[in-house]
Amino acid sequence: MSHSTDAQLVRRSRLGDRDAFAELVERHAGRAAAAARRILRSREDAEDVVQEAILSSYLSLDRLREPSRFGPWLAAIAGNLAKMRLRQARTAADLPGGLAAPADDVVEALDSLRAALAVLPDGEREAVVMHYVEGLSCEEIGLRIGRSAGAVRVRLHRARLRLRERLTHRKERGGMVEVTLEDVVVRVLAPAEGEELPRLANERLRVVLLKERDGERRLPIWIGAPEGDALALHLGDESMPRPLTADLMARLLEAAGAQIESVRISSLRDSTFFATIVVAGQEVDARPSDALNLAARVGAPIFVDDAVMEQAGRAGDTLAEELDAIETRLVEVAAGSEWASLSPALVKSLYPPVVPK
Repeated sequence: MSHSTDAQLVRRSRLGDRDAFAELVERHAGRAAAAARRILRSREDAEDVVQEAILSSYLSLDRLREPSRFGPWLAAIAGNLAKMRLRQARTAADLPGGLAAPADDVVEALDSLRAALAVLPDGEREAVVMHYVEGLSCEEIGLRIGRSAGAVRVRLHRARLRLRERLTHRKERGGMVEVTLEDVVVRVLAPAEGEELPRLANERLRVVLLKERDGERRLPIWIGAPEGDALALHLGDESMPRPLTADLMARLLEAAGAQIESVRISSLRDSTFFATIVVAGQEVDARPSDALNLAARVGAPIFVDDAVMEQAGRAGDTLAEELDAIETRLVEVAAGSEWASLSPALVKSLYPPVVPK
């Protein structure tokens, strides 16, 4: 161990010195563990909380105003997390990635976590930081960001699944390429006079774009209007006044204690895509539109069979041309129309509220 002060080690850690942060952990993990044990009365639970506190301190190191007080700060984080665990009966499985690393390996694991957090959607990353770093409850986060506590819990659930998937390096499995839900696009016409939003050139067709996580290919899948609208709303972090079918499915699964492990676009036959949902190790056949909506709501990873991606995946610079070619075979293309993202505002304009007579 060096003779550097805590303040010096904190400054070096902020500059990316891995050894400096490891030394801070060695110095002060015992104090943090003692703070957690006083609250939890369990050595095992306290050790879990300390690992979580180390993660939190690493992610928020730039917020420490007095670098010389790293030890008390880490102990305070551990104490807050212990209280939160006690209050919410949280289990060790809630820790993103299930990290339980010795001091020599902790910085490498933390670097992996920081990289994983960087790819989370903004809303999920914000919820993770508030919950695990600042120690806020779901109710407190909801008040801060203007969302319900239930919506915050969904964000945290989705974020934990994404983090676990990325931290365990399961980007590809068994010939399946991992993809992300990039967008839902539609063919639109210019807005009518006096209107702000464009008009749909075709009321029935929606196209969901799945982007290869570690590549540039995109897989376009044509889906129906109700499913496409539901997916577009969710991607835009919006909802309808009444729960949609996909929301109900997700809530029923949660109530039953079932966890979706993954969604897979498994095959392409006669221009039709087929999907499966993996639940408790069992594969359930599903339409891609239903499977993707469900994956979006529970944060399940999405995979595409290698052969399907090779056959139907498209590079970004040719995607619009490919969509045009497919659409021409299905319907008459409206003159002056173009492809555009299906925004939540546009979706809601298609479903005006019913005014009772």
